[in-house]
Order: sequence, then C-alpha cells, then structure tokens
Amino acid sequence: MPQHTKEVINQRRQRVAELYLCGKGQYEIGQLLGVTQQQISLDLQKIQQQWLASSVRDFDAVKAQEIAKLDHIEREALEAWAQSRKVREVTITKRITGKDPRDEASIRREQSAGDPRFLQVAQRCVEQRCDLLGLSTAAEAAKALGTGLSALLAQAQGPEPLASPMAEA
Repeated sequence: MPQHTKEVINQRRQRVAELYLCGKGQYEIGQLLGVTQQQISLDLQKIQQQWLASSVRDFDAVKAQEIAKLDHIEREALEAWAQSRKVREVTITKRITGKDPRDEASIRREQSAGDPRFLQVAQRCVEQRCDLLGLSTAAEAAKALGTGLSALLAQAQGPEPLASPMAEA
C-alpha cells in the first residue's frame, strides 16, 4: 500500500522536477515513478506554483546577493590595483669571475604604473551593478529622451528661431 505522507509526496515531486528538467514527458515520468500521467500533471502544477512563488519572493534576495558579490570583487580588484602600483624592489645578481670570483648583488627600486586589468574588472563590476539596479536603462532612456526632445525642438523651430510668446503681448 503506497504511503502518501508529505515526505513521500515531496520526494516524488523533487524527482518529478528533476526528470521534467531533463526533458522527460509526463507519461514517461509517470512510468518511471510508477504513478499515472494525471498525477504527474498535478505534481508539475504544484511544482511550477512553488517555482513561481519562490522566484518572486527570492528575486530581491538574489539581487542583493549578486550585488554583494560584485562589491566584493570590486574591492578585491581595487586592492590589487593599489598593490600593483606599489614600489617594488628588483634584485640583480652578477657573477664576477677571475682571480677573486664572487657574486655581486644590487637592488633597484621601481615605481609601477599599475596593472590596468584590475581597473577593467572594477569598471565591469560598476557596470553590472548599474544593470542589476536598472540604472543603466534609466540613464540610456533619459539620454534618448533628451536627444529626442532636442530634435523635436529643433524641428519645431524650423530654420528661424521662434519669437518669444511674451514679445507679442
């Protein structure tokens, strides 16, 4: 006699979801799990409702998590940029041969210009954060709107500037 406890149902639904995501059809999933196609259809309806509810609820949390990751990567990139700009010491060793063979060492200090790849990583983080927050789209829309309004104003003015409405009064 099959058990219909919540645990058994949840385990079956988890397996149904896995098989469904692998591209299996409802009938085939039912055959594999020993239940009817109708039961698989009901399970998939519940699964999809859970996915939808989860995606809506978790969207802001996932967004915040991704922004936190970008913040971390940006900080690391900027720290690496600072490290790449530090003065570094280069040691040069020469082997002197002859009557009195010896090694001579000298130290040279070099100021580095820094590795620009770290700044590129930081810049990409800023761009991705703006995309996640919708700032890029808003800025592009404002720019397009401004360009469109300028074009309309120029078209309305025609070849001669419009007289001020106050001048006619």
